[in-house]
Amino acid sequence: MVKVTEEIKESLKGTKVAYLSTAAKDGTPNVVPIGAFKFLDDETLLISDQYFNKTLKNLQENPKIALSWWGEKGGFQIKADITIHTDGEIFREDVEWVHSIRATLHPKSAIVGKITGVYIVKGGTDAGKKIL
Repeated sequence: MVKVTEEIKESLKGTKVAYLSTAAKDGTPNVVPIGAFKFLDDETLLISDQYFNKTLKNLQENPKIALSWWGEKGGFQIKADITIHTDGEIFREDVEWVHSIRATLHPKSAIVGKITGVYIVKGGTDAGKKIL
């Protein structure tokens, strides 16, 4: 798997909203803004699902994502293969983390993404370039 740099981790950490892209089995695209995301380690993302409907169905049919963001510290796009957790330790940790942010949120699942690629999203000659 791909290991992200501190620059990439800090960039996502400094972002309030990221955009999660999925695709249905037939290829129909879907993108949603999300606010509950973080790195678990240098190779793994956690995305907490409070409201996913189409997104969750897509993830069940096609367990691949793209996550893109732009913030004060720049932006990137990450591609990942995911697993969905609705119980067990990962899910419990997700619920605890989300409740520490806002007690009124109720996670339905924890989406864990193993990073497969990182891309530049800023303009210029390197726009869209795979960097990891």
